[in-house]
Amino acid sequence: MEKRKILLVVLLLTLLSLSAFSAKMTITWWINPWRIAPPGFPSDKAPSSEDYPKWASEEFMRLHPEVEVKYVVVGNQEYSQKMAAAIATRTQPDFFKGPVWDSRWAQNGLLEPIDSYLSEEDWKDFYQVVLDEGLIDGKRYIWPWNFGTNGMGTSMLLYTPDFDKAEIDWRKIVQEGWTMEEFVEICKKLTWDTDGNGEIDHYAISFGAKDLHNIINFLYAFGGRLSDEGETTVTLNTPEAAAGLQFVLDLVNKHKVAPKGVEALGVYDVIGNFHSHRTSIGFGGPYEIGRITRYILAGTLKEMFYPVLAPFPHAEAKDPVAHTSGSGFIIFKQNDQAKREMVFEFVKFLTNQQNLALLETLQYLTARESVNQKLYVNDPYMNKQVKTYGAIMDKYGMSFFGSQEFPWSQMEKFIISAFEATFAGSKTPQKALDEFVTEADKILKKAK
Repeated sequence: MEKRKILLVVLLLTLLSLSAFSAKMTITWWINPWRIAPPGFPSDKAPSSEDYPKWASEEFMRLHPEVEVKYVVVGNQEYSQKMAAAIATRTQPDFFKGPVWDSRWAQNGLLEPIDSYLSEEDWKDFYQVVLDEGLIDGKRYIWPWNFGTNGMGTSMLLYTPDFDKAEIDWRKIVQEGWTMEEFVEICKKLTWDTDGNGEIDHYAISFGAKDLHNIINFLYAFGGRLSDEGETTVTLNTPEAAAGLQFVLDLVNKHKVAPKGVEALGVYDVIGNFHSHRTSIGFGGPYEIGRITRYILAGTLKEMFYPVLAPFPHAEAKDPVAHTSGSGFIIFKQNDQAKREMVFEFVKFLTNQQNLALLETLQYLTARESVNQKLYVNDPYMNKQVKTYGAIMDKYGMSFFGSQEFPWSQMEKFIISAFEATFAGSKTPQKALDEFVTEADKILKKAK
């Protein structure tokens, strides 16, 4: 009888041991829709938002059989609401990539700082501006993944045949940049009457009041800023900001190098002018160059052309500015050390050189300089543009629209109204910006 009891105890302990041994660690992550083609994806098919996270999860489980990975694709519009609900019920994912961020999460101890998990190579390889994207009280909370956006407000696109026709050294502009004064003179040379009827029908550049990023670049270039450093008050009505808006207005009315009607135009009107060669200077980065190819394939554009990237012009004795943003993975607090290590291992897997290079399928730059140097190795033209774009963002990058908790989205309609009034001639740049700040400050104070 005693022997049977002993055998039963031994058997029970063995089963419990095997059960504990076989229990898998579960990691859950969220990601917003990124249509990235995973390795081996058919070139004649378009990837869905599920293909990349499915591949990444399965590949990590293959490398770590003791881990079960669950992913959830969350739409951009619903992300904020779902995350708030998850945090409130303590059902948030272990980590996520998405269009939401609140510095209070870090300040209240909900997030894992990443600093101690970054290797020496990571510190050297990740762009500093992306590393600092989630810097809160001296610690970083966003593990870098991608760098930059579509390039609006970041860089200009030059249609080089027009520059050659006007005998303008576009290579010097790409390499050395240009001052506002040089920009005006070059724009004059790129503005002409094509059909000889005495009316200008080809302009150097065009603007749209709803094309915010590119107009705001000039306000920033002259020294304007959206808010003070602490984001306690809106400041985009300083004399410097007004001078920047006046400069753009003068390009239209005084120098006549950009077409009138800016108050009624948006970003796609500006893109259309550049694509049809009604203008010689456009806006955007590698993603916008890719738009040319996409339009060709869609049949909406007939002629393929190859613009080059250049920095925005800069005010005298000032550097150029470039709207830059980076994003990455945010890790929620892990109480179990073993799981914390594995979550960071997964994030490192997603952001290693090989896997970051998959962003090339979207024509996005990665957060690693070493990876960007190798993008488009079989396409010298695109490889060069990517390097130029990365250098512009790394040297001059800044966010035009405040931190993630700054209520810019609520203010946007008021800056559009200010630009519309300015270009319609109903208000001076100073008055239009003053009225914007009045409304924007109300929004900011309410948000605080």
